[in-house]
Amino acid sequence: MVNPDSIHQIKSFVSSITEVPDDEWEFFVGQLVERNYQKEQILLSAGEIVSDFYFIIKGLVRYFYLTDEGKEFNKAFAKEADFAGSISGIVSDLPSRFFIQAIENTKVLVLPTSLIKEGYERHPSWERLGRRLAERIALQKELREAAFLLDSAETRYHHFLQDFPDISSRIPQYHIASYLGITEVSLSRIRKNSQN
Repeated sequence: MVNPDSIHQIKSFVSSITEVPDDEWEFFVGQLVERNYQKEQILLSAGEIVSDFYFIIKGLVRYFYLTDEGKEFNKAFAKEADFAGSISGIVSDLPSRFFIQAIENTKVLVLPTSLIKEGYERHPSWERLGRRLAERIALQKELREAAFLLDSAETRYHHFLQDFPDISSRIPQYHIASYLGITEVSLSRIRKNSQN
């Protein structure tokens, strides 16, 4: 049984993007499952065929790549009232190239990718939601790519603080350094210089 507060949270988020008819909400909500993940638990592993998307009710997750040598590179973070998942699970049957891991104890609503695909065919409101979320992701990727190519590490750090003001204190420094593409020592120096 899904907690009514969780349903209210996802409804509020979706309603801020598009209007969904009541009968479509009934169809959608009836297929959601609530799930809890412990800190450091994996929601999605690289190599898995993606079958689920997640709406975060409470908590924080990171997306990361893992090289053959065991080095991790953080790609993104998602928090309360964010969707988390791999677009490839909706667009194709390709396996995920990255992991999603809980940074904190995290509660999510699980949306099967099959539900998302069916929704696109059922009603324009779901397609509109998907398009607008995809636009947000594309914009974030474009800005991040430009930052890595054009901005200094200091500038990237200040943009990080602007982009994630409410969660930067919840993310371990080594994860922030990885996200910025710098070492922990460099991050420590940047933070120290920022305070002067």
